Amino acid sequence: MTPGRWYRISGEAPDLDLPPTPAGTRTLRDTDPAGDPALNPSRGFKERLRRLLGRRPHSPWQGKSGFPAITEAWNGAVFASRFGASGSMIVFGGGHDDYFGSSVHAFDIATRQWSRISDGYVSGGANEYGEGAVYPDAAYPDGSPLPPHTYAYVQYDPVGNDYLLFKGQTELGPDVKATPIPRMFNLDSLAWRRGPKHPSAVLGSGGWTAWDATRRILWGHSGDSGNGFTGFCPDGDNGDGTFGSWTALHPKKIRTADHNAMAFDPVRDIVAVAAGASDTLYAIDARAPQRDIARLSSSGDRPRISEYAALEYAPNGKRFVYYSANDGPHIYSIAAPAGAEWPDLTAGAWHWESYLDDRNDLDPVAHAYAASSCAVNRSHTFGRFRVAAYGTVDVAILVRHTDTPVYAMRLN
Repeated sequence: MTPGRWYRISGEAPDLDLPPTPAGTRTLRDTDPAGDPALNPSRGFKERLRRLLGRRPHSPWQGKSGFPAITEAWNGAVFASRFGASGSMIVFGGGHDDYFGSSVHAFDIATRQWSRISDGYVSGGANEYGEGAVYPDAAYPDGSPLPPHTYAYVQYDPVGNDYLLFKGQTELGPDVKATPIPRMFNLDSLAWRRGPKHPSAVLGSGGWTAWDATRRILWGHSGDSGNGFTGFCPDGDNGDGTFGSWTALHPKKIRTADHNAMAFDPVRDIVAVAAGASDTLYAIDARAPQRDIARLSSSGDRPRISEYAALEYAPNGKRFVYYSANDGPHIYSIAAPAGAEWPDLTAGAWHWESYLDDRNDLDPVAHAYAASSCAVNRSHTFGRFRVAAYGTVDVAILVRHTDTPVYAMRLN
């Protein structure tokens, strides 16, 4: 891979002289549990005809939008470095009235194949999903969580090999009911476990998180409808069927808090926030989470910060990485100013620069939009953009839609 250029790494016609991905594993759509007759047998003449015509199968858990909502309905993903020989992108979600399925899906970087690694709750009747189906512990009878719109509420813990979900839902449908119950999906056992319910946090729609590996805390900020900033540590068995513990709840850091992105820099021990509504780069002091958020100045080739974007940390480049679908093929590095202390980092200018090579000829946003047969949310990225480290090389990985390739760019 030439640094700064996008490549298709999966599907029927990948780049880099790679062979086509095997049929049945080429796209996320291939792993839809509704399409598995063992999980979702055909019911009635109309449904049999629908499938004979090659249309997407109906299922009791499909909601208003069906399986495409796992990417299009305000959902992110994580990169799990310890699942598969070269790591995997893990996708889970749905939420609101769009999709009620709780299956978990993985794109294996080494094999370049999609698979469904957990079926989710597929044995319920239509009345067990959506409006009116209330689950006080935010989990279906099989233990899988009701899928929220995941936004940027999901991260990965490589030590525990856990997919981390910051909040839950006790009911889906037009009037969703959120609850501050975190969930962890262990990628060794492929089993879910739950954290304790926070006694006072309100974690509404549109929130954002960052995994602090130094403290082993999942920092999370609620969206506009929530009430604060807090952290969750997944470690420890509480002896009551729950695991982990919460930190103190602090007031919201910013008033307009929906659809932002946040990432942790372990070298400088600082959390950066890309806030779309105000077009602002902020910092949170992980050593003093009660401290007010700090506005950061920028220099270089800085784009307008957008909602629904992604913010990552590149370990080899030792810098933050920003990506928004609104910027097409551009990915931006954000280099810290000189110094390592909070006063240095909040007073100096953070330098932005595009990674894009002048000879790049692929815009993954435009390519996926043209290729998809789904009704897509073109501007949505969230955590479906991640940075993976392979030795001394940082690679960006991007999942766009359920029926399009996975894209990648070498950053250095």
